Amino acid sequence: MKTRKYIEIFAREAEEHLQLLRQGFLVMEKDGLVPERLHALLRSAHTLKGSARMLDLGQLGQVAHDLETLLKEVESGSRPLTPALTDLLLVATDALEALTAQAHSGGEIAVNVDAVLEGLKIGVLPEHPALPTPRAAEEKAERDTVRASVAKLDQMVNLLGEMFIVRRMFEERGRQMNGLRGRLDGFLRRLRRAENYHQCKDILDDFTRLTLDFERDTLALGYLATELHDGAMELRMLPLSTITDDLARMTRDLARDQQKEIHFSLSGEEVELDRMMLEAARPMLLHMLRNAVDHGIEPPEERQRAGKPAAGRVELSARYEGGFVRLVLRDDGGGIDPEQIRRVAVERRLLAPDEARQLSDEEAIYLILRPGFSTREFITDVSGRGVGMDVVKANVDRVKGNLVIHSIPGKGTEMILLLPLTLAVVTSLLVDCEGEVYAIPLHYVSEILRLAEKDVLTEGGREVVRVRGNTLPLFALREILGHPRQKAAPKRIAALVLNFREQQLACLVSKSLGVQELVVKGMGKQLKSVEFFSGATILGDGAPALILSVPDLFNASLAGRGSRLRQETEGARAPTRKGRILVVDDSITTRTMEKNILETHGYEVTIAISGPDALNKIAGVDFEFDLVVSDVEMPGMSGFELTRKLREMERTRETPVIIVSSRASDADKRQGIEAGAQAYIVKGSFDQGTLLSTVETLIG
Repeated sequence: MKTRKYIEIFAREAEEHLQLLRQGFLVMEKDGLVPERLHALLRSAHTLKGSARMLDLGQLGQVAHDLETLLKEVESGSRPLTPALTDLLLVATDALEALTAQAHSGGEIAVNVDAVLEGLKIGVLPEHPALPTPRAAEEKAERDTVRASVAKLDQMVNLLGEMFIVRRMFEERGRQMNGLRGRLDGFLRRLRRAENYHQCKDILDDFTRLTLDFERDTLALGYLATELHDGAMELRMLPLSTITDDLARMTRDLARDQQKEIHFSLSGEEVELDRMMLEAARPMLLHMLRNAVDHGIEPPEERQRAGKPAAGRVELSARYEGGFVRLVLRDDGGGIDPEQIRRVAVERRLLAPDEARQLSDEEAIYLILRPGFSTREFITDVSGRGVGMDVVKANVDRVKGNLVIHSIPGKGTEMILLLPLTLAVVTSLLVDCEGEVYAIPLHYVSEILRLAEKDVLTEGGREVVRVRGNTLPLFALREILGHPRQKAAPKRIAALVLNFREQQLACLVSKSLGVQELVVKGMGKQLKSVEFFSGATILGDGAPALILSVPDLFNASLAGRGSRLRQETEGARAPTRKGRILVVDDSITTRTMEKNILETHGYEVTIAISGPDALNKIAGVDFEFDLVVSDVEMPGMSGFELTRKLREMERTRETPVIIVSSRASDADKRQGIEAGAQAYIVKGSFDQGTLLSTVETLIG
C-alpha cells in the first residue's frame, strides 16, 4: 500500500496538519486552553496517526499517537499546560515534520525519535538534542550563496527542459524494447525443438538483462533530471517584494495627484515566482492598482457622505495555492455597477439590448475586460472600471492564469489573480481527439466525466449536461478544431469539466491519456496568434503536441458552437454499472486511497469530508447510494453519529455502512455495530483486499 502516489498525498496533507499544530500550540501558550481549539489539535494528531498507519509509517504513527495521548491528558486536566510542555509539543511537531520529509524524500532522519517518544510519555523534554538549531541552518545557507547571471540560468533551465523530453523518449524506447522482448519470447516458444534454440534463448536472456538495465538507467536519469530542474527553477525564483516598491510608490503618487487619501497595505511579499512570471505579473498589477485608485476609491468628501472613512483602503495580498500564486487586490471603494456596465455595452454596440438584459450581474462585470471599455470616453463618462483591464485579460490568458472579479456596488471590489509559479513547465492533462493528442493545463480541469445519451439534455436549442446540480454547456473539441469523426460515436464518451473565471463548461474528447509535466515551447512568431492554442510541447515518443488555450475554448462555446452528442449516440445503451459508494473521511490520504481502490474495481465513488457533508451529498442527488464507507473521528459529527442518522432516515435505513477507523478496541467495534454499521475495519490492519471483499459481500 505504501506507494509513491499515496506518500505524495500524505505529505501534502501532513503539511497542513503540522502547520495547524505548530500555530495552535503557540496560540494556546499565549491565550490559554480553549476546548474547541484543543479538540481541533487532537483531531489533527489523530488524522496523522491514522494516515501514517495506513501507509505503514511506524515511527511517524507512534509519535502522532503519543502526541494525541498527551493532548488528551491536557484536555482532561490531568496534565497542566506549562512552557516546558509547550516546548515538548513543538519538538514533537518538528519530529513529525522530519519523519514526513524522510518518508517523502528519503535520507537520514535528523531527529532523536526515541527521545521524543520518551518525552511524550513522561511529559518533559529529555536532555537529548532532538533537532538541529535553526541558526545553524541559516549560517549554512549564508555560506552556500553564490551569484549567477540570469541568462545562464535561463539557458540551463531550457537545457534541463530538453533533458525531460529526452527522458520521456527513453521511457518510450524502454516500452518498445519490452514489447520486442515479448514478441521474441513468444517466437522462441514455438521453436523449442528447432536447431540453435538454446543459442537464441541465450540471446533473449541477454536482451532481457539489457532491457532491465536500460529501465534502471532511465529511472536514474529521471531522478537526476527532476532534481536538477527543481534546483535551477529555485534559482530563478524571486520574491514579490522585488516589484512591490514600485507598486506602493505608484499608488501613493496617483492618490496624491487625484487628491485622494489611500492607505495601501501589502502582505505576502516573501512569496516567490519565476522571474519571467514576475515580469508578466507586474503590468497586470499596475493596471489593476491604477483602476482601484482612479475609479474605485471615491474622493474623501464623497466617502464621508456615504458614511465611510475619508481615507480609502487598497490591499494587495499574495499566497501559495498548490502550484500557483494567488494574488488578491481589494478596495473599499464604490464598486462596479452592473447596470452601468450593461448600458455602456449597449452604447458601444458590444451587445444587443436583449443580450445585455440576459446577463447576470456577475457576468456583466466581466464586460470590463473587453477592449471597448478602455477608451478615454468611458473613463470620463462612467464611474465604473475599465482602463487597461483588457491588457490584464490578455496577459492573464498569455501566462495560462485566471482572473476572478467580485464587486458589491458601494462597498468595494476584489480582483483575484491565479498565476502559475513558472512558465517553463506546466502540469497538463493529455487528451486524444480523433487520433490527435492535445494538452490542457491541469488547473483548468475540474473533473472527467463519462457521458451517455441519457446524460445529455437540450435547453435553449443547445446541448447541456448537469453536474452536481449545475447545468453546463456542452461542446465537442472535435467540432471546434475541425477534425472529422474517424469512427462511430462510442456508447460512452469522455467529457472534461473546464473552469475559467467562475464559469464552467463540458468539453467532449475521444479519451483522456493521463497527466504529465510538460516543457512548454513557443510556437514562433508566425503561429503565435493561432486561435485555440497557447504553446507546444514534445511528447515521449518524439511527437509534438499542441497546448490548448482554454480561454479561446470558452469564447467559442459562448459564441454558440455547441455539440451534437445526442444525435451521434442515439440508440446507444449504457453499460451495466457496479454499486454507488459514498466515502466519508476528513483525511485526504485515506479517502483518496479508498476512492482509488474502489474505482479501480468498477465502483462509482462520491467523497465527503465530514458527516454533515455526507448528509448534504445524500440529499443533493436523485439516486440512492448502495453503500457508505465512513471514518469515526471527524469534525462536526462522528462516524457513529452519522451511522445512527442514516438509520433514522427512511431513504438510507437499509443502506449498508462500513466503518474504517484507527480505533481498534472491542468497545469501539461494539459501538459501531450498535450504531447500525454492517462491518468495522481497523486502519492498522487495513489492506485493499479486506475492503473489497467486505464491499462485495454487502453489495456484490
